Amino acid sequence: METAEYWIQHLNLLPHKEGGFYREVFRSSIGIEQYHLPIGYDGSRRIVTSIYYLLRTGDVSKFHRLRSDELWYYHHGSSIRIIIIDREGNKHTKFLGPRIEKAEHLQVLVPAGAIFGAEVIGNNTYGLCGCMVAPGFEFSDFEVFEKEDLIQAYPKHIDIINKFG
Repeated sequence: METAEYWIQHLNLLPHKEGGFYREVFRSSIGIEQYHLPIGYDGSRRIVTSIYYLLRTGDVSKFHRLRSDELWYYHHGSSIRIIIIDREGNKHTKFLGPRIEKAEHLQVLVPAGAIFGAEVIGNNTYGLCGCMVAPGFEFSDFEVFEKEDLIQAYPKHIDIINKFG
């Protein structure tokens, strides 16, 4: 049975600043000029980018926000819980995994502008997924939050912010 270290090594994954491990595997050769994008983008973007992303038990994807939509795809291992705080401040919990009968999904959309974080479900395990961003990902469109700022903005979600902040 493959371990997290197996996938980290064989997929050449690197530590991600939000938590977990990643490697970009696709960056579209087709671009979108800035004037075709919504306000807020600081230049042109690729139409789509995609990464491998792996979380181990105990790792969390810290609360962060992207300017673009992000679609998560389940690949291997344990299921992943994704916590989303939408633009109105409502919290949603989605489960990425293969057990459809347990309300898990093979794909989970995180809408542009939502704040979100994730963790693998289970002990001594990992979850491997792919994340596709459209318009394509650039670190200038990526925002990680200070826990105190999130608590001030969303005090009713303090418990989950303490975990993913």
